Amino acid sequence: MAKKAAEKAKDLTRPGGPRFFLAEEMPDEDQLEYVEMPSWWTEGTKTKGLPFGKIVQIAGDSDSGKTSCCISAIKAAQEQNVTTLYIETEGKTQKQDFINWGVDPKKLYILQDSIAENIYDAACDFIDLHKSQKMLIVLDSIGNVLSTHDADRSLAESAGKPGGKGKTNREGLNKLIAKRTQAKVAILLINYTYANIGSPGKTNAGGKALNFFSSLTYQTSRKSWLEKTINGQKVRIGAKVQWTLFKNHIDRQNPGPKVIEMDITAEGIKLVGASDGDE
Repeated sequence: MAKKAAEKAKDLTRPGGPRFFLAEEMPDEDQLEYVEMPSWWTEGTKTKGLPFGKIVQIAGDSDSGKTSCCISAIKAAQEQNVTTLYIETEGKTQKQDFINWGVDPKKLYILQDSIAENIYDAACDFIDLHKSQKMLIVLDSIGNVLSTHDADRSLAESAGKPGGKGKTNREGLNKLIAKRTQAKVAILLINYTYANIGSPGKTNAGGKALNFFSSLTYQTSRKSWLEKTINGQKVRIGAKVQWTLFKNHIDRQNPGPKVIEMDITAEGIKLVGASDGDE
């Protein structure tokens, strides 16, 4: 009977259309393919890295390890021969930053733009061009993108209507996800958070679609600066950061620690603690 069911699922699949299959064929977490991340990530998050076919979102304050995570992921991807596109909306990362962390700038594609429509169209074109290869797309930061919908409206109209950025993000992510089914693409989204008025916690910017489509999300914050004394003067050498698990749909049975703490310096990222956040 199982064989007949498998044959029926195969018959339902049309040429060029989505594939029907039985639930027993669904991969377990340990069967997924990843851009495998360094030990600070694997030991802290209890996942292997950035899974192909899924979206990982890191959202939080400035100087809380988000861009450092990006560069670490790009370095890991290069070491695994994964074609990588880094989309930067702020223009703050310099070539030397990549070199300092061991990234080969000659093998990294860069797109610097802040218009959401341009970014999503370019990312889809990139996937079409490299669909025979494994890919990593890093967007830093999706919370800073602008939409042409906003540019075309007056301030009076904007005050009374939902922002165009959230709608564009939803449409753009829909398009990316459709493309993602045609190739092996891991997506890392960097975002920012803002405080909830009148209630605890923080909200991830950019609209609800980002949270819905992300399989793994952490919210980040800086706990303190790391300093050392040089010639009698305190010099800032890095940051002590905390990442809090917001969502893990990669492995719901074993989501990993709720809180991870790291030290970030010019030498890289070091995991210094992990807990369930109740201490």
